[in-house]
Amino acid sequence: MHHTASSLEGGRVMYMKKSMIIAAIVAVSMLFTAYCVGAAPKVSSDGLVTVEWLSKHMDDRGVVILDVRTFPKYMKNHIPGAIRAFGPWRLTNEKFVGFMAPPVGELEEMLREFGVSNDSLVIIYDQGMTSSDTAKSARALWTLHMLGHTNVAILDGGFNAWEQKELPLTATPAIPVRGNFTAKPVAKKAISLEEVQKKLGSKGTIFLDCRIPAEHFGHEKKSNIARFGHLPGSLLMPASFLTIGGQNFSPAYLRKKDELRQMASGVGLPNNSGAEIVVYSNTGEEAALCYFVLNNMLGYNNVRLFDGSVLEAAKAKDIAMVRYSWGWNDR
Repeated sequence: MHHTASSLEGGRVMYMKKSMIIAAIVAVSMLFTAYCVGAAPKVSSDGLVTVEWLSKHMDDRGVVILDVRTFPKYMKNHIPGAIRAFGPWRLTNEKFVGFMAPPVGELEEMLREFGVSNDSLVIIYDQGMTSSDTAKSARALWTLHMLGHTNVAILDGGFNAWEQKELPLTATPAIPVRGNFTAKPVAKKAISLEEVQKKLGSKGTIFLDCRIPAEHFGHEKKSNIARFGHLPGSLLMPASFLTIGGQNFSPAYLRKKDELRQMASGVGLPNNSGAEIVVYSNTGEEAALCYFVLNNMLGYNNVRLFDGSVLEAAKAKDIAMVRYSWGWNDR
């Protein structure tokens, strides 16, 4: 069978047209797939988002909003789509020390139930009235960091900031789609009592007390804390100073970076971003707010949270506690 030149040329044209159509279909398919399963948006390294940002991105793919307030507050009103995520972020551990991070497997399962996946952007918010509220969000953020998930941010000013801007609210609980989160624990994010004991007095480790001055000095203590005072040589940076919560009825917005940097320098922290800093408080919650400010906002990359904090240390007879002194005078 013989083919003329014109028929061969026509065949080539037809083949090229089909190839172009197939290529176009493949390209559209790839774009559609990318749209459907594309990665969640990223937030800046300071780990803060504004209510304006969240109002524009709350429906973006991969965004998971966690409400860490109490159940009654969530049921009364919450940000649309937010998951009730009061916890448990902390439990009594095998040594009967309260307020400690649960086992990794339990946290992993909890986060999956909250709808968190490996590629999720997790936005956490609290009531946003006081620094203690912000510390709840910071504790959840630290937990995620400790589990190896860094695409996470705190809603600056929390629920109060959202409400003040008269943004949408709902009382209808959100039902999460189960996530596939897999933990990749980062050991250096936490420090145990045994490690603390070894590092106390070491020139290579800075201990930072995040409680109020009266507790650091030993003038007062919480009823569940066995002894007064602070860990020897500790610097003091109260978590309650880190937001402007309550000032002129303001939500608990984090202070500006320049102000926080001045504060860190003023309490004696070095400019060296690699310095090992161990943060602690009464139960490790306020310490999480110090962790957030130092790690996310000020760029210190070797901040470790003493999970058991003073609650655990004060019960240990072989751990010294200094009373009626400021820690920087212990050195």
